[in-house]
Amino acid sequence: MMTEYRSGLLFPLFRQSVSNSYTQVFFAKNPVLGVLLIVVSFFDPGAGFGGLLAVLTSNLTAYFTGLNRNKIISGLYGFNALLTGLGLGLHYQLNLAFVIVLISAALLSLFVTVALEGIVSKYGLPYLSLPFLITFWITMLSTRQFMNVQLSERGIFTLNEMYLLGDLQLVKVYLWFEEIPLPDVVKYYFRSLGAILFQHHLFAGILVALGLTFWSRMAFLYSVAGFAMAFLFYQMIGSDINTLSYSYIGFNFILTAIAIGVFFVIPSLSSMLWVILTVPLLAFLISAGNILLGPYQLSVYSLPFTVVVMVLLYHLRVRERFHDRPALVGIQQGSPERNLYSYFVNRKRLWHLGRLPMSLPFYGKWTVTQGIGGQLTHKDVWKYAWDFEIKDEGGSTFRNDGNKAEDYYCFGKPVLAVADGFVAEVADGIADNHIGDANTRQNWGNSIVIRHAEGLYSQYSHLQRGSIKVQRDQYVRKGEPIAACGNSGRSPVPHLHFQFQAAGQIGSATLDYPFAAFLKHGQHQQFFASAQPMLHDVVWNHQPDPLPDQALHFVPGQTIQFEWIQGEKTEKVVWLAETDIYNNSFLHCKDSGSKAWFIREPDIFYFTHFEGKTNTPLFDFYLGAYQIVTGDNPGLQLQEDITTAVFPMRALLFIHDFFAPFWPFLRIRFRIRQLRPQGSLDGSSIQMASEVEFRIAGKTIRTKNFHLVFDKNQLNEFSIVDGKTTKTLKRV
Repeated sequence: MMTEYRSGLLFPLFRQSVSNSYTQVFFAKNPVLGVLLIVVSFFDPGAGFGGLLAVLTSNLTAYFTGLNRNKIISGLYGFNALLTGLGLGLHYQLNLAFVIVLISAALLSLFVTVALEGIVSKYGLPYLSLPFLITFWITMLSTRQFMNVQLSERGIFTLNEMYLLGDLQLVKVYLWFEEIPLPDVVKYYFRSLGAILFQHHLFAGILVALGLTFWSRMAFLYSVAGFAMAFLFYQMIGSDINTLSYSYIGFNFILTAIAIGVFFVIPSLSSMLWVILTVPLLAFLISAGNILLGPYQLSVYSLPFTVVVMVLLYHLRVRERFHDRPALVGIQQGSPERNLYSYFVNRKRLWHLGRLPMSLPFYGKWTVTQGIGGQLTHKDVWKYAWDFEIKDEGGSTFRNDGNKAEDYYCFGKPVLAVADGFVAEVADGIADNHIGDANTRQNWGNSIVIRHAEGLYSQYSHLQRGSIKVQRDQYVRKGEPIAACGNSGRSPVPHLHFQFQAAGQIGSATLDYPFAAFLKHGQHQQFFASAQPMLHDVVWNHQPDPLPDQALHFVPGQTIQFEWIQGEKTEKVVWLAETDIYNNSFLHCKDSGSKAWFIREPDIFYFTHFEGKTNTPLFDFYLGAYQIVTGDNPGLQLQEDITTAVFPMRALLFIHDFFAPFWPFLRIRFRIRQLRPQGSLDGSSIQMASEVEFRIAGKTIRTKNFHLVFDKNQLNEFSIVDGKTTKTLKRV
C-alpha cells in the first residue's frame, strides 16, 4: 500500500474502472464505448450526475474496503451502482437530500452486489443487474417517506429544457432526430437502447448503437435480431407495440440477445435460436411483472432479462449432452469475436485441457486392428475400445507360420498403465487360447482395471496368464509395466484389448475418452495432443526432448532479450514472462505492451491468444511458434488454424465479424515441420520451419515463413520471411 501512495497511484487504473462501469452494462470493456455511454448518460444532466456519482461512490468504497482490484477495474462492482444512480438522477431533483440518498443507494448496491456474487458464483452464474433491481426498488419505495427528496419535473417540458441547455439550435437538432422517417421497429430499437441508460432521445440510442458496433459487430447484430423478433412477436399476439418504446422494457430483449446470443455463449446459429426462444419468455415476464408491480408504482425494469438469462445459463451448465448447441464460453476474453474465433481453433486443439492425460498402454509402435465401433466386438455400450497388435514392415502380425501364440510379435510384450491410479479389479489364471480358438465363457480373459479418478477407469484385457504384476488396491504409476499381452478370453489371436470406462468392474460400459500426446505413422509423422486412434493407425507414445522443452520453459519473472535485425537496422527487444491472477502465462513485450498467452505441457507448447500491436517481433513469434511439439522428431509435421481475430486486414475483418457465426470466410492456417538434425559445436540442435497462410474464401492472399533454431537449451534464432522482407531475432 505504501508503494502505491509514494508512486501517486492511490487508485490504480481509476479511469478504466469508471469507463468499464459504464461498458459492463453491455458486458464490455472498451474505452470508446465507455466515452460514448458517459456522454449519452448526460443527455439528462440529472441522470448523468447521479450515475457518475454512484459509480465513484461504489468503486472508491470497494477499493478502500479491500475488494478485488481486478473486479473494481473491470467495472463489476460499479455498473449496478451506475444504473441505480441513473434512475434516481432521472426521477428526483438535485439537492442535498438527494445526494445523501444517492450515495447511500450506491453503497447499498455495492453491498448487495458482493453478497449476491458469493451466492450465485457457486453455480457459475453472473449476478447481472439483480443488485440494481433490489437497490432501486428499495430506494424508490423508501424515498416516498422522505419529504426533502422531491420528484423531478424534467421530461415534462422537454423542448423548454432543450432551449435552456442549448438555445434554439439544440431544439432544432432534437426535433430533426425525432422526425427522421424511420420504420417504427427501428425507432423503437434505438429508443430501447437509450432506455438502458434511462435516456429517451432517439439520438441517444443511435450513439449507443454506434458504440456497441465499435465494440462488437456480433453483439450489435444479435441485439437487432432479438429486438426485431420481439417486435414481430408483439404484433402476432396483438399486444401494444408502443410499450417497447415508452417504458423501460424494450431493452430486455436487446440485453438478453447479447447475453444469451454472443457473450456467455459462443455465437452460432444455435445461439440465435436460443435468442428467439427467449422472446416469449421475456414477454410473459414483462406483462406479469407490470401487473404485479403496478400497484406499487414500480416498473419491471431489467427483471425479465435478469431472470431469463440466469435460468437459461444454469440450464446450459447442467446439460449432459449437446454441449456445443450452443457452447458456453470457457475463457472469457471480453469480446464475442475473440471468443468465437478462439473457439473455432481451440475446440479440437485444446479440448483435452482439464482432462487427465492418458498415454498409450505399450512401448513402441502398435497397430489398431479394431477401433471404435469395430466390425467384430466393439458394439453398443462397448464401442469405445481398441484392439492393438504389432505388425512388421510387411504388415504381418506374426513370424513363422503363426500357429503358436509365441509367433505373434505382441505376445508377451509389456502392457503399461496409461496413468497413475489404484488397481480396482484383477482377473488372472485364465489359460491363453490356441490360435484360432476363443473362450466365450470367460469373454474378457485375464484383465486389469485401474481407477484414475472418480468415474474414470482403464481396462486391459486378454492378458497373458501369470504375467500380471499388480494386485487389487495397489497404486501404480503412469508407464509402469503391469502385465504382458496375451491371448486369453475371446481372443483368437494375441492382441491387447483396451478401453476407458466409468465403473470399476471388468467389462463395464466404455467411456468416450482420448489418449494424449501420441504419434501416428503415415506419409508424414503426425502428432496428436489428444485424440482417439482409428482403425489401421500405427501409433506410439511421444517422448519429449529436453532441448526444445527447456527452451520454451518460460518461468514467471524471466527476462528474455533478443537483437531484432531488419536489414542494416538492429534494435534490442525485451520480453518478460508473466502470469495473471488466474495463473495464465504470457510473454509481455516491454516496449509495445503486447502480450502473447501460452500453455506449456510436457509434450507440446501452445500459444492461445494475442493482445496488442501486430507489427511487433512478439506477434511474429506468436505466429511462427504457434504450436510446437517439444520432441526430437525429424520429419514431423503439424497443421493448425490460428484465431481469425489477428487477421491483418482489419476492415475486412470488421465485415467478417457480422457473418462469422454463420459463414466464416476468413482463415489463418499454420504449418510447422521439424527439419533433419544438424550438428553444432556444443552438441545437437533442433531446427523447425513454419508457415502461416492468410486466406479469404479458401484462397491464399499472403504467406509468412519462419525458421526456428534451438540450441544450448534455448531458442537461439528466429527468422521471418514476409514477401521480400527478412527479419531475424537473435538471442542475446
